[in-house]
Order: sequence, then structure tokens, then C-alpha cells
Amino acid sequence: MRILQSFRNILSERHDIARSWKNQNKPVIGWNSTYTPEEIIHAMDALPVRILGSTKPTMLADAYLPRNACSFARSTFDLALRSSYAYLDGFVTSNSCDNFNKTYDLWRHCTKIPYFHFINTPHTNTQKAHDFFHQEITRFKESLEETFKTTITNKKIQHSIQLCNENRDLLKKIYDLRKRDTPLINGTETLEIVLSSMLTSKSEHNTLLKQLLKEIETRIDPPKPGVRLLITGSMMGTPDLLNIIESVGGIAVADDLCTGTRYFWTLVQTDKNPIKAISKRYLNKIPSPSRYNWEERVSHIKNMIKQFNVEAVINFLLKFCDTHMFDAPLLTEELKNQGIHVLNVEWEHTRSGIAPIKNRIEAFIETIKGVP
Repeated sequence: MRILQSFRNILSERHDIARSWKNQNKPVIGWNSTYTPEEIIHAMDALPVRILGSTKPTMLADAYLPRNACSFARSTFDLALRSSYAYLDGFVTSNSCDNFNKTYDLWRHCTKIPYFHFINTPHTNTQKAHDFFHQEITRFKESLEETFKTTITNKKIQHSIQLCNENRDLLKKIYDLRKRDTPLINGTETLEIVLSSMLTSKSEHNTLLKQLLKEIETRIDPPKPGVRLLITGSMMGTPDLLNIIESVGGIAVADDLCTGTRYFWTLVQTDKNPIKAISKRYLNKIPSPSRYNWEERVSHIKNMIKQFNVEAVINFLLKFCDTHMFDAPLLTEELKNQGIHVLNVEWEHTRSGIAPIKNRIEAFIETIKGVP
């Protein structure tokens, strides 16, 4: 479908899109944690863009980071050193994991990005945590206002909430297409769509999503059927792994990824205090493994398995990703106790790290096909 190419183009042209935004004298703010409230950035007429890496060698970053550092964090920092993100007016992160926390300090020290901000996100969602996080989001808003000499009104924030919620609702409708016995869209295409939503204006992305939903019912080139898989694990900023899965007899129909459902699944509820509504949504969203409420994420995965008629789970674990590595044995045991087959695959965010795992995935899919 031609419309699907539009989402791929956003991925391949993401730096040009950001530069064109900046050429209109509008700020571009990079972020790398799904606990960063995009609504606040959007409300000051700035473009929030997710920091993605590449699968190319990271020779510049290797001079700063040990070999046991996360390859995705290494890749994003390498791009920063190569000035791929020199157009950024700001960079925002949160305490999601140790690798991102420490590479944030390197970004501050080694790049010329003028604005940096760290959002201290609690690892629990108790009332005290919610009160604290509300203060953190307020502090973030005030920091943006002071730095960029602007005023972020409640009216602007409420408009941003509506726009982002619309995007989330439309993405859910895309996911609904994968519940069918014969999905109308595969995992590779879906990941490209979700990734692209983080790299361009939400209004433009919403327009593309509406066009896709209108046209896809008459699609003449639907995906090939295959073993229905849920994909979980570490950061996945490239569709390469899903391409492998869907080239050897599988089809990714659901996910638990920070570039998937963990990013958009829950909405911001309307509230007289929009900042409080935003802080509540982000702290209550589907948790990552770095958060305490593991049971909520497992419950989400089990619901996805049931709703999307999943036959097996593949857990992609970035090498040295401690939060997901500690999580993997518990998740594997929990799912196997439910009769769900699980494959844990360790990989690195490089081309050399992707190629060798094809045989393992193909063998796993063949095994699932043979299960009565």
C-alpha cells in the first residue's frame, strides 16, 4: 500500500523533518524515555522527537563507553557525537535505567545542545509518588517556559492532550486490525507506524492514520499468515528483527514494547488540572521492567495474548540491558505456567547482532507449528 510508504518515509527522513520544523523558528526537543510528557513539549509549539539509534558501528561512542554498556544507548550517543542530532534545541530524559542516566551526562558534556532537563520519575505509583511527579512535571513546564521565553497555558496543554489522545486512539485501531484471523497489517508495518508517530507532528500523523484506516479494508496485498507472536523486551528502534520473524513463518500480532503498546496504550483523562492529569497518566501507564509494579505489565501481556490470539512469545533482550535481563526469568516462568511458549533472544543493536539470530527464530517458529 502506498500510504504505508508515508510512515517509512518519516522514519528515513526524520532528521530532515526535524530540521524543517526548526527552519520555521520552532524548537525541536529530543526525548528518550516514554515517561517524558510530550504534551508539555507540544503545548509550547515545539516538536518532540524520540531519539533513535542506528545499527551502524559506534566507533566514536566506544571511546567513552565500556563494552558492557547498552548498545542502544551507545548508538544514540554515537549519533550525537557525529552531530546527527545537532539540530536539537533541547534534550529531555528520565531515570529509566542506569545506561540512559549516565549517557545523559555524556550528552551534556560532549554536545552543544543548549537545553537539558532531567525528569525524576518515581519507580512506584503511590499517592506520595503521584504528588512528587506532579511537581516534577510542573518543574519541567516552568523550565521550558523560562528557557524558551514562552507561556504554556492550560488551554494549550488541553489542546495537546486532545491531539495526543487522538493519536493513541487511532494507533489502537491499527492494532485492532491485527486481532483478525487474517491480520490486515503485520508487525513490521505496525512498528514503522508507531515509531513514525514519535518523529513528526501529531496532527500530520493523525491525518495519515485516518487515511490508512480508510484504505486498508480494501488492501489487495495483505500480509502472509503465520504463527501469531507477541513481541516483548528491550528497546526496538528498527524493524529489522520483525522483518526476520515475518520472513520465516511468523507474524507479530501484538507487543509489549516501549516503541509499541507501552508508549501509547493509555490515555490522559480530562481534568480541570491538565498537568495533574498528564502526570497521573504517565505514572500509571503500562510499566517498564524498571518499575516496581511488575504484575501490571504481566497482566497487560496476558490480556494481549488473549485478545490477539497469540500462540507464542519472543522476548528480545539487548545485551547488558539489566532491567529486562532481571525481568526475563520471571516473565518466562509466568507465561510458561500459562502454557505459552517463550523464546528469549539476546542481541545487540548492530547489524552483526541481528543476523545470527535468524536460525533460532526460524527453529522456534517451526516448533510452534508442530505443536498440536
